[in-house]
Amino acid sequence: MEQKVGDAHMLAAGTNRRNYQMDNLKCLLIFSVVFGHMLELFMGKNSPERVIYLVIYSFHMPLFAFVSGVFARYNPSKIKNNMIYPYLIFQTLYLLFSNQILDKDADMQYTTPYWLLWYLFAIIVWNLVLPLVQVEGMKKKMAMLLAAAAASVFIGFDEKAGYFLSASRIVEFFPYFLLGVYYRDMKRKAQETASGLRKEKEQPDYQADKRKKWLIKGAAILILGIILGAFVWLIGQNVEDIKSAWFYGSVSYEKGNYGWQFRLLSIAAALLWLAFFLLCMPVRKIPFLSYIGANTMPVYLLHGFVIKLLSKIKFFSFIEHEEAVALLFSVLLVAVFSWKPLVEFLAPLFRWNRQDFDRRGRKKIGKLGKRINVG
Repeated sequence: MEQKVGDAHMLAAGTNRRNYQMDNLKCLLIFSVVFGHMLELFMGKNSPERVIYLVIYSFHMPLFAFVSGVFARYNPSKIKNNMIYPYLIFQTLYLLFSNQILDKDADMQYTTPYWLLWYLFAIIVWNLVLPLVQVEGMKKKMAMLLAAAAASVFIGFDEKAGYFLSASRIVEFFPYFLLGVYYRDMKRKAQETASGLRKEKEQPDYQADKRKKWLIKGAAILILGIILGAFVWLIGQNVEDIKSAWFYGSVSYEKGNYGWQFRLLSIAAALLWLAFFLLCMPVRKIPFLSYIGANTMPVYLLHGFVIKLLSKIKFFSFIEHEEAVALLFSVLLVAVFSWKPLVEFLAPLFRWNRQDFDRRGRKKIGKLGKRINVG
């Protein structure tokens, strides 16, 4: 059975069961991406919208990298067909769109990803280096994570690392991807340890154990919520002083006029957000939302055209209640671009699958044959 668009990194290793928790998380994240891009079109420097924007950027890119790592498998064929192929297609489409529709003078090149395509380019690189980072043993994994985190901080000192080849972002967000790669084993070992401790009890009380588990989880959510609430408040108090680019991972400390301490703070904040969302996110299938989470790639690749067009026509300068309209438009874009008939129709843009083209060719030949017979 052929794999659906959006499923490429969704299935857990060795099982056909979907990981609905990650689907649900991806649904939240893709909405955050679209809504954040909408806010960027009209937010003021010292506005509530910009506070929301900065909060979104404090977690959505790190968490997307993490989820991509959770489902990453080294598969050269998938890297070529599901990553490199759509990158080449959409880099071409966005550059043509920029030149012909937006009236920009953009060179036709493939070494500096266009705007949001940096993430797809990064995914390609991260998947290519998977064999180098898949190590055994918790100590080796921790050493790799610490090395990746150190590189994430030190890349900020390199003024040459920027948009070209997405070098800065690839290094900065790699620790989250790597954490996702190791997450499966870390979670399994934690579950095995907990199971072993329960077996050591002479008369295990299932109900008491379950209550204790929920109490610990509830306390953790409360503590994380308080800390993250303070973090959001801190952003609100300093919104004028915080530059959006500090969260982008694309500029050096020198060019962005900020320090390595902020990079460390952003890593800590992203990890707290990750823990919070993993604890809160339902593990069961949620109608419609889980489906969107399983089909985020079309939303990610297509919504940029709409955002750029709205920016060109200065859409939000003609309307009132920009926040409500931005929220509504974001919901609509996510819903439309994950709509199954549209996803299936545009599938040849998102992945190379010879069957898609052969099937479409057969349909066209069949229709032509009917017309000839009718004639």
